[in-house]
Order: sequence, then structure tokens, then C-alpha cells
Amino acid sequence: MKGSKIYGLILLLLTSSCLTFRKNDQRITHVLEKSGTSPSFYRVLVKDGMLRYFSAQKIDSMKPTILFIHGAPGSGMDFSDYLVDQDLQKLANLIAVDRLGYGYSTYGKANTSIAAQAKAIDHIIEKHKLNSVLLFGWSYGVPIAVKLANEQPAVTQAVLVAGAISPKDEKFFALGKLAHWKATRWMFSKALRVADKEKYSHVDELEKLKPVWNELDVPITYYHGTRDKIVPFANLYFIERELALSLLTSVKVVGANHFLAFSHFAMVKDRLRLLLHTK
Repeated sequence: MKGSKIYGLILLLLTSSCLTFRKNDQRITHVLEKSGTSPSFYRVLVKDGMLRYFSAQKIDSMKPTILFIHGAPGSGMDFSDYLVDQDLQKLANLIAVDRLGYGYSTYGKANTSIAAQAKAIDHIIEKHKLNSVLLFGWSYGVPIAVKLANEQPAVTQAVLVAGAISPKDEKFFALGKLAHWKATRWMFSKALRVADKEKYSHVDELEKLKPVWNELDVPITYYHGTRDKIVPFANLYFIERELALSLLTSVKVVGANHFLAFSHFAMVKDRLRLLLHTK
């Protein structure tokens, strides 16, 4: 039994170096076109590098927008189910971004600042003169969405899922130390190393974010699963304490894990459609 665990660990380390979490424009086009979606790709130079983002269709500044922000590690393609959904396409621009350090946004160069990540994504809103933006943040993308929502007037609401937002509830994993130690870091892909750097600075970054919760005036729908083993369910209690209840709709999803944005797609999609229709 002990030998099998060691073998499993070795196999995990060997395969982790292949987990880049990135697809080029051609690969994304190939995947999305299977569902009848022809994406448009964009790049914008920001202070901390080059940001790539893409939309399900050409961006129309006259339409409302859903802007998807992924976790750590990840990429804009995490939200492919939403991007190809024809009901959502009719209602809004659907834009997914590779956050700085991931995908094709200065890949492998970590930027652990929540403020810098939010500022980079803000360039998308400004460049396309977007109005009525709904931010969709998942996991480590949630605090970035919160920071952006507080600073960008075009953001009118947010849907946040399984957010890593509570400093005292940040969860660390023993295996993660291997990506952190210099002697073993080489075994991991650049995406995983970026995620590790974000992880070890996240508590300090969340402390810096604390004043924002009192300033926020954007309505938020927040989902968290009771069986989330990656970002503790206690984060739901954190947002209920920190955010004015008049702005918050919190949803406890019984039995759901960290990936409820995808396992409970229909439920989240219905909420998005409702929010867009009530604008």
C-alpha cells in the first residue's frame, strides 16, 4: 500500500509538468466551433504584461457583458460551457480572460497582486467602452472580481462562486509545498508555479482587500458548496459578515464541491439569465 502511494505521487509529479492550462487561439477556435461558436480574440498591453481575452462573438459595446475571471491555476477556457451557450449569447457579450501569469497572458510570470490583476482586466472594459458589466468570478478569481467591481463604475453586478476571500480560512495542502520548494519546483508546470506564488501571498492580499467590503455597492450573488475541499465553505460565512445583506444573495449548495460552477451549470445559468433580464 505504501509503495502504491509513492508510485502515485511520482506519477502525479511527472504529469503535473504537462498541466499548462493553456490553449492557443487555434485550439480554442477548434473546440468552440464544434458547438457553433466562432470566437473573437483580443490582446491588450497592460502595465504588467500582455493580456489575452476572447469572446464568444465579436464584442458589441451596446450589449450587456458577462466577464469571466478564472481561478488558480486556470484559463479563460475554464468557462467554455458558458461561452458556447446560445441563450447567454443572445443576451450578452461573453468574454473570458486569461489572468496575468496564465494561458497566453504573460504565461509563467506570477503577479500576486489582487489590485494589479483587477487593473489589468479593467483594460478590457475601458478598451471596448463596455456598459452594464456582470462579473463572474470563480475561486481565486472572486477577490479580483470584488476589487474590480469596487473600482469600475461599468460593473453593475457580480456572480461569485466558491470564492477564496477569507484570510483566516485560506487552506494549504502538503503537496503544494513541492511546488514551493526550490529543489522540487522544476517538476511543476509554469502555471502551477504561478498558482503556488499566488497561494503563498494570498492571505496578505486578502487582508489588503478587507476595506473594500465596506465600500462595495454592487449587488452580488454568491454560491458555495458544502463539500468544497479546496476552498472551505466557511468563506460563505465570511461574505455574509463582511457585505451588506441588502447587496448579497448567498446560496448554500448542499453536496456541491469546488467545481459547482460547472457541475451546477443549469442553476448558475438561470441566475445569469434572470440578472440580465432584470437590468
